[in-house]
Amino acid sequence: MSTLTKSNLTKRRNAQPPEAASDTDAGSVSDAGDAPPQPPIAKPKEHSKGEAKRSKVVKRLVFGTGLMVSLCGILAMGHVATLALVVVVQIMMFRELVNVRYNARKFDDVPLFRTTQWGWFFTCLLYSYGQAFYVNERLYSLISSTAMATVLRYVELACMILYSAMLVTTVLTLKKDKYKYQMGQLAWTMAVIVIVVAQVQSFIENIFNGLFWFLFPVALVICNDSMAYFCGMGFGKKLFKRRDGTPIPFLALSPNKTWEGFVGGGVCTVIFAFWFPVVLSRMSFLICPCEDLSTPIWRMACTPSDVFVPMPYPTPLLESLIGVGAVTLRPVQFHALPLGLFASVVAPFGGFFASGIKRAYGLSDFAALIPGHGGVFDRVDCQLIMGLATQIYHTTFIGAGAISIARILTLASHLPDDDQVALYKQLKQQLQQQGLVGHFG
Repeated sequence: MSTLTKSNLTKRRNAQPPEAASDTDAGSVSDAGDAPPQPPIAKPKEHSKGEAKRSKVVKRLVFGTGLMVSLCGILAMGHVATLALVVVVQIMMFRELVNVRYNARKFDDVPLFRTTQWGWFFTCLLYSYGQAFYVNERLYSLISSTAMATVLRYVELACMILYSAMLVTTVLTLKKDKYKYQMGQLAWTMAVIVIVVAQVQSFIENIFNGLFWFLFPVALVICNDSMAYFCGMGFGKKLFKRRDGTPIPFLALSPNKTWEGFVGGGVCTVIFAFWFPVVLSRMSFLICPCEDLSTPIWRMACTPSDVFVPMPYPTPLLESLIGVGAVTLRPVQFHALPLGLFASVVAPFGGFFASGIKRAYGLSDFAALIPGHGGVFDRVDCQLIMGLATQIYHTTFIGAGAISIARILTLASHLPDDDQVALYKQLKQQLQQQGLVGHFG
């Protein structure tokens, strides 16, 4: 091949895009010097950042809506189905979190590594639910089955046996030269159990206090997360700036988060918290506490608690300005404000804590279960502390209210026969002394 021909070939190859050059190099033409010039192949058009962002938003909206519809469907199935959802979420969260260190394990020959992790988890899970329904009289009164009530009496004993078995098994699986590594894994397992089991126990009371107290805090976190996302997209790094014009970073742990998103999401959440209870309060099946596990929620009816009953509130300022002397509001709207503030200021740090775990282990998401949302723990990381705060707030400032006759009768039915007769005689004597009933034999 002449020098001129080689020179022309080099020019043609340099004029072609890399894709065309690679095809020529693959030997599709036997004599490159005699081949006609190949037209340049257009490179595929790349998506702009705006298009990628829109695609991400659409994906989050679609699957986020699907999650909301699924949640509403489970709530419609009642308190037991909602509690079952919580258990399933706990199992999936535990799996995702222990996989963080399992995938990064140093040794493959640690005996019973996964078995001991799940053994500790299910032991603590059984103890958590057993204690909740046996020690808490309000929850125990929901158990109408005598057999189930008898089983609950032995839950602590069963958990003690399991705990002892897990302790012995864990010690026997310790291997020389791996003690430090195994203890580190055990410490991680226990930390995950605290997050997944101990913290989530508050959801049990929230559900049976009335589905309102489960759904409302969940809605607050969803609102805050969504509005922080959209406010961050629309105003991020535009309002909070230093004197030199550079944006003020929000948190190094989550570089994509901005002050605009944090503040904007908080303001929207507090406003949402004040008005959303008005909508939920109109649904009796949400505000009624559970009195019978077998009653479908569409048949639930109760006298609304005082916090859900509209009340007039005097407004001296509005009266002097526009002549409106009072406004009608529900007390729960005022209770909702501190919960909305908590969901805006404190609950997001549950998500930042999760981000810290992911940064430590080089993860983008805990799992790829939900497109656009990551894993289960990615979705509920803020919900855990929010549910705990709601349960403590309800116990402190609202209370469980009066125990119904149905609950008293259920509790009495679990007593031995002699105790039931003694209870009847004592109640009869007390009513006679109060003059509520006449003296009868």
